[in-house]
Amino acid sequence: MLRREAVDITFIQETHFRHLRIPHVSSKQFPSWYHESYSSASRGVSIGIGKNVPFQLIAKMADLEGRYLLLMGRILNLTVTLANLYSPNCHQTRWLRRTLENLRAFSEGLLVIGGDFNLVFDSAKDSTSVSRAISLKCLRQLCLTLSDLDVSDVWRFLHPEDKDYTFHSKVHNSFQRLDYLFLFNHFLPLVMEAKIENVVIFDHAPISIKVKLADLPHRA
Repeated sequence: MLRREAVDITFIQETHFRHLRIPHVSSKQFPSWYHESYSSASRGVSIGIGKNVPFQLIAKMADLEGRYLLLMGRILNLTVTLANLYSPNCHQTRWLRRTLENLRAFSEGLLVIGGDFNLVFDSAKDSTSVSRAISLKCLRQLCLTLSDLDVSDVWRFLHPEDKDYTFHSKVHNSFQRLDYLFLFNHFLPLVMEAKIENVVIFDHAPISIKVKLADLPHRA
């Protein structure tokens, strides 16, 4: 799929790579990969940088449980921070708020946050189930943390009233949007497209955004 869609930067969660047993995954299209794994064959996150992206790594931050990977670097004259998150399926808001606070202290420049948050922000729009798994208070606190980072849900920004989902729960026979890409609000006008792709191999549907990189301002 990455080759077919001409992807430049990819975030992957639940790689199942073990510590010290990460396979060699570079290719002509993606010569640069960054990984964070776990002691057992579970969790794991990776960020792949495509051959057409002149990314220079400045700093890296990750946890030891294979749930997040933060990269700060430069693309031409632009400082960027890439954050790939894989939230646990319990106490999600607590974990996400703590991780986002770490990200706030780490990040510089253009911030892109993506990953599997394992929660639904708006049950009316993002789920076919009427039940709410996360309390409104916890969701509001998480939304405030994201607002403080000055980022927005890109797909929802372009599709304010649409309903589409990234995950099908066979247990509850429901569809949910659990996977997100957040981008600095200042750069939202440069987004050309945001899509939820079809499920091909995995149980989650990939999401993608297309940004007019040539129009990004050169700023530190």
